[in-house]
Amino acid sequence: MKQDYLIKHLAKTILAWLPIALTKNERYDRLTKRVIDKYCQNNSNCIDIGAHEGRILAMMLAAAPNGRHHAFEPIPVLFEQLKKSFGARAILYSQALSNQSGQSNFNLVLSNPALSGIKKRPYWKKEIDSTIQVSTAPLDLLIGPDEQIDLIKMDVEGAELLVIEGAINTITRCKPLILFECGQLGGITYDFSAKDAYDLLDLRLKYQIFTLDGWLKQKTALNFTQFQQYFDQGTEFFFLANPK
Repeated sequence: MKQDYLIKHLAKTILAWLPIALTKNERYDRLTKRVIDKYCQNNSNCIDIGAHEGRILAMMLAAAPNGRHHAFEPIPVLFEQLKKSFGARAILYSQALSNQSGQSNFNLVLSNPALSGIKKRPYWKKEIDSTIQVSTAPLDLLIGPDEQIDLIKMDVEGAELLVIEGAINTITRCKPLILFECGQLGGITYDFSAKDAYDLLDLRLKYQIFTLDGWLKQKTALNFTQFQQYFDQGTEFFFLANPK
């Protein structure tokens, strides 16, 4: 099992060095780097929710070396890796962010940790998983009321709306750029629709939603019909939300 994980990690490393992106996840990582490099200033403060191995956190640190950066990763082995790699440069948390504090079962996918989350989502193929206990907390309880947050990235396998609900005060106060995964599989797992996600950002928080490529090319924001089509079909599943 550990050998399988190491093989996948090596494959991801090789993909990252190729001149073109061969997978959709690699394409999103490269677009995310372009967004971070374009948006962040030297002293911007960022939050990486679902930091995993720290690839996006490393981008944040490179783009904003004088900023104050927070990273959240509840998978114990990945959290320990983050401490070794980034413990001196970022504030690390082992909690799973949500809309309330407490303890929760957490579905750990041993064969593919990137699919892990508070709830068990559908898999495309057979996976090996187990259940661990993690602590949960709202972001609003962990970020100081006077701390400015400029950019938030979240990749939490369907729990995005729970995370946003627990960060309403921080988002309303700071107006950060938000990079987030969102799609039908997450909606099925956490019982929300494309309209629920769109209304939370558009109506409640007054944010516009873009594809990453669309924002970089200064295209117009997605309307609900466009967002719902991406949500339902999975042709895009990683988005950018920008304050109106």
